[in-house]
Amino acid sequence: MFKVLNRVITLIALLAVMAVLPMASVSAEEIKFDPFEKSIKEISEALDSNQITSEQLVTYYLERIKAYDKQGPTINSLTNINEEAIEIAKQLDAERQSKGARGVLHGIPIVVKDNFDVKGMPTTAGSVVLKEAYPEKDAFTIQKLKDAGVIIIGKTNMSEFAASYGRLGYGSLSGLTLNPYNLKRDASGSSSGTAAAVTANFGVFGLGTDTSGSVRGPSHVTGLVGIRPTLGLISRDGVVPSSLNFDTPGPMAKSVEDVAIALSFMAGVDEKDEETLAANGHIVEDYSKSLDKAALRNARIGVAVDFFGDNAEVDAITNKALKKMEAMGVELIPVSFSETTKYLWTPIIGPIGAADFKVQLEKYLQRFPESQPKTLEEVIKISESPEVLNSATPVNPAGLEGLKTNLKQSAFKDTPEYNHLVKKEIPMVRNEIQSIVEKEKLDAIVFPTMSCPASSRFDQEDPTYKCDAYDTYAAGYVATATGFPEITVPAGATKEDLPVGVSFLGLPYSEQSLLDLAYSFEQATHARTLPKTTPNLEMNVDNKPTFKDVTSFVDEILYLTDKGIMNGYPDGTFKPNDPITRLQAIQSILKEKGIVDFSDVANPEFVDVSPGDDRYEEIAKAVELGIVNGKVNAQGKRYFDPNGKLTRAQAAAILVSAYDLKGTNPTDFKDVPKGNWAHDSISALVANNITAGYSDGKFKPNMNISRQHFAAFMARSLDDHFKPTK
Repeated sequence: MFKVLNRVITLIALLAVMAVLPMASVSAEEIKFDPFEKSIKEISEALDSNQITSEQLVTYYLERIKAYDKQGPTINSLTNINEEAIEIAKQLDAERQSKGARGVLHGIPIVVKDNFDVKGMPTTAGSVVLKEAYPEKDAFTIQKLKDAGVIIIGKTNMSEFAASYGRLGYGSLSGLTLNPYNLKRDASGSSSGTAAAVTANFGVFGLGTDTSGSVRGPSHVTGLVGIRPTLGLISRDGVVPSSLNFDTPGPMAKSVEDVAIALSFMAGVDEKDEETLAANGHIVEDYSKSLDKAALRNARIGVAVDFFGDNAEVDAITNKALKKMEAMGVELIPVSFSETTKYLWTPIIGPIGAADFKVQLEKYLQRFPESQPKTLEEVIKISESPEVLNSATPVNPAGLEGLKTNLKQSAFKDTPEYNHLVKKEIPMVRNEIQSIVEKEKLDAIVFPTMSCPASSRFDQEDPTYKCDAYDTYAAGYVATATGFPEITVPAGATKEDLPVGVSFLGLPYSEQSLLDLAYSFEQATHARTLPKTTPNLEMNVDNKPTFKDVTSFVDEILYLTDKGIMNGYPDGTFKPNDPITRLQAIQSILKEKGIVDFSDVANPEFVDVSPGDDRYEEIAKAVELGIVNGKVNAQGKRYFDPNGKLTRAQAAAILVSAYDLKGTNPTDFKDVPKGNWAHDSISALVANNITAGYSDGKFKPNMNISRQHFAAFMARSLDDHFKPTK
């Protein structure tokens, strides 16, 4: 049965959007600009000069998501696709033409962590419990970005309720996000999906949230720049809270400049978040305007020596980065912290966070309709239900215990002991860091963002992973506890091709200075690498793609890949001998025909394909157009069998129907007499020089047709160039 698995996930929107996408790939023949790895400004300039439209951009990213997120390497970074993304892009394109662009972010597609409220999309925090939690309005930061013209292309996966408990990037809604650089490793947490999606070029930049390292850690392991700004520089209104003593949103992007641009639009005073009131007068209008390549020259940088020694490769990459800084004119000053500050989780962050969670989450949940859970007790009850526990992606058992611990620890909130931590211990840590910076006259403090590279995914051990850390996130807790800003920037990669980042930590509201330092380092090193699992889908017509396993029908296959009708696989293969299915055949034909409207398709009433199933609309459209028909089973019921392998005769019939091919020449094949059901279709292919028989005078109509033979048939039916001369 061709039914979508009855998993409680929010990928219906993904499938719905894919069903209405323009099926022709965004190829080099159709647009003048390749968006792959391009910066915000490069894309904005291309939009301004009509080299590309926002509609084409959205289509480009959705095609990448389709190719790499749910198939191929199956990165699994997105939980939900914005059904309105293409329509919004069209509106912004029209506005650009009639009124001009709003600014540099006009028409720029981005991805957003699934704990930000985005109207029209559920806010799930990675949990199946909140799969129907639709907010009535956008989060403050989301509204600011929408006002700037941003297109939210999708919501990204995350560690459930922003807490990993040993399963980094795993949630009961969608499962585990993989690291595009190495599929045996995770993408850290909890902003795992945003990190993986941005580095895989599923959007121009992305939004994460950081409580105890959730922007910086994922950026470190996926070769991104990520900033945790001063607490209160960005509003938390409309964001699922973890602990408002520590929570902050932060942008994640492929370059310092892009992070600076995003931060400029995200920062702002919000009366609904009192923490932001202190930022008034400290916000820079455009953090990207004066980025300084020479910022490291004559800078004094403290080196936090306490956070080395857990992984030899991370240490080597960081030390190489430090030597590079010295060569650029930096004076490095070793600094060390108190025993408390070396590891802040147990004495400060953990107890406060556990106490905050219940009260703050429940206050947030009140914004949803009565049908949605309103208490932590309800969340736990649903998480423990047989439906969830027996699903393909049950709640992480350790995470479930963590929720129960938070339930108990809520009694600690606002006690004298809790208030002592918040009002005495945290200020002491702040004073310690500030004293070091001021005493040594430092511009920043530097250290490896995490003391180890990306860890093994929880469900698949990787013996190459080495880490001696008690907690590889310990360095990041300094910014968490103090509320001070920290930016991470790529510094290199391990022998397993895993990125490693270095961080610059500064005093409150020193974002511009930190961005300058990071930019100076980035421009001097260009250390960012690209993940091999998600290469560019763009086909350059001047430099045709090659597949290492294709040796025959090469021109035909390359012709279809150039046009985006058929694709290869991330490992550089085409798998030409794989039999093609009925579904794949009609998908390719509909792509070639540019059929984009699957609304109001008539239900062909197949017993094995019904509304709501994967690719139902495409099947129904193909039936409506007369391209394919169903079959009849022994019980007299019509079925389609979309996964059934096509025979040569069936492929001939489909192509003749789809392209209205004519031809009355007899086949003259020994195994296809005039009475054979496929005789006329095969004759039409022969008459049009699309196919020929075998040397023994046979056509072998019942033989399964391979990917390469279908490509040859289809390419030759579309272009005279591939028709053999007589």
